[in-house]
Amino acid sequence: MIRLLLIVLFSSFGCVISLLTENAGFSCMTKHSMRLNRAIHGRPQTTSPPFEFYFLDENGKETHYYEPGKSYTGRVYLYLFSIRLIGFIHYRGLIIQSRLASESGYLIGLLKGGRFLETSDWKTYGVRLQVCDKKTLDADSVTHADDSRKFVTQVSWTADRDVGAVQFMITIAVEDEIYWERWRPRSGFILPISLREKPINIANEVFIDEKQAFKNANTN
Repeated sequence: MIRLLLIVLFSSFGCVISLLTENAGFSCMTKHSMRLNRAIHGRPQTTSPPFEFYFLDENGKETHYYEPGKSYTGRVYLYLFSIRLIGFIHYRGLIIQSRLASESGYLIGLLKGGRFLETSDWKTYGVRLQVCDKKTLDADSVTHADDSRKFVTQVSWTADRDVGAVQFMITIAVEDEIYWERWRPRSGFILPISLREKPINIANEVFIDEKQAFKNANTN
């Protein structure tokens, strides 16, 4: 089993007791943009997110590759990943998605890759699928199911074929007006095993300011 580990490192906001207005999950208006309603939430934090994100294999070792088609005992999915979010402070709301990206790290529009696997412990973690079209259960976005204080969140994600490069992107809220938006952890950029031997150089700026990185690439 592959695991993704996201750890909250610190916070300077002290004890926050406010609840989220969107207490049963962020609305479908946020699904594609992953941007929260400014009228409710104000503007996002501009500091570096106080989190760490790890993509771990079944042995608990960090990896940057996924291998479609690999099977696991007792699993009906071809490849299984777990996202684990651990907080030294609480958080109340979040959106987690796996976006398709180029080998250079640039997002490919609004396309998403793979799907999340709902398990019995989601209720414990207070998360649910962000279902916006009941006719198309694409299972490509996870949000919170309640606004309780969360210190640990774990969900699973599968890829049953090579979908190319994947960037895990996260919007996470401590409360209504304290949140980080469209966070793209460098460690959340994952390549298919087929590209393991291919030299790939990615500018770190891609994960911070993609537009600026694109401009810089065109001027070099």
